[in-house]
Amino acid sequence: MSFIDPLWLILLPLSALPFMVSISDKTTISSIKIFEQDNISKKITILCRFLMSLIIILMIVALANPWSKSTSITEIGKGAQLVFLIDRSVSMAKPFIGDAENKSEIKSLAARRILKDFIGQRSSDMIGIVGFSNSALYASKITKNRSYTFAAIDAATGSSINQTNIGSGVTSGLFMFSEIETTGSQALILLSDGAGKISKRVKERIAEMFNEKKINLYWIIIKEPNDASIFSGNTYPEGREPPEIKLDNFFKSLNTEYKVYEAENPDALSSAIADIDKKEKKPIKIERDIPGKNYNPSIIKLLLALILTLIAIKNIKV
Repeated sequence: MSFIDPLWLILLPLSALPFMVSISDKTTISSIKIFEQDNISKKITILCRFLMSLIIILMIVALANPWSKSTSITEIGKGAQLVFLIDRSVSMAKPFIGDAENKSEIKSLAARRILKDFIGQRSSDMIGIVGFSNSALYASKITKNRSYTFAAIDAATGSSINQTNIGSGVTSGLFMFSEIETTGSQALILLSDGAGKISKRVKERIAEMFNEKKINLYWIIIKEPNDASIFSGNTYPEGREPPEIKLDNFFKSLNTEYKVYEAENPDALSSAIADIDKKEKKPIKIERDIPGKNYNPSIIKLLLALILTLIAIKNIKV
């Protein structure tokens, strides 16, 4: 047991007051000889003193606010430890390039909606969020706190400046996994509408981090009008590949399970997320916190019973 306000316990010596102060009724009588020795009354008086002392103790303990210690239990669920890397460049505030029916939805708002739906259906997951444009925005650590995660998604899907520094986003996301214990499948999910460039030094660092831990990688490309398609099968002169092709080739070279998707409309984005949902449902250890018990309600009930008992005893006159 622990106390939130333990300083109240210094008043516990007050519980001795009933044994130091008389609690008998004061009655003037002409001669004590007219009364016989009353052992029952003496026992009742001692009982009343104990009850009053116990009431004082319980009142002080209640003021100290006692709780039992919190604990945690380990359960096995199905899910993963996931980090979402969300592009915050200005282009994410534009509509999709898909058909007229879906064209009006803003890319960042569609991503916000779809990610929240995905996360809301996966209670066993631990989620981290990183937004990036010219640099990474550490939005939220890997956690099970959904309110925290949803607020981070809102922040990460707000527009920023016209740059896409994917290298900074990927390294920031990978660093998150080093801050927690690996309890099951881990995956990095990159959501962007551009590829940008990654320096040789950053590529080496990313490759090193993927070698250190088994982290799956998914890249969802939200298509821009003139972007080259990853799946077109076109060949390009060495060194003159489009940024998307270069980044895709780099990801393929990593020592990890990797898959790329292209999304020209919200439905395609939902399909990509649904496919990831199927792939990342594996056994995972879940630590559930069990909060401590507040003892005050029980103490107050006991106090009420003792006070009513004391009142009843004091009102019995023989």
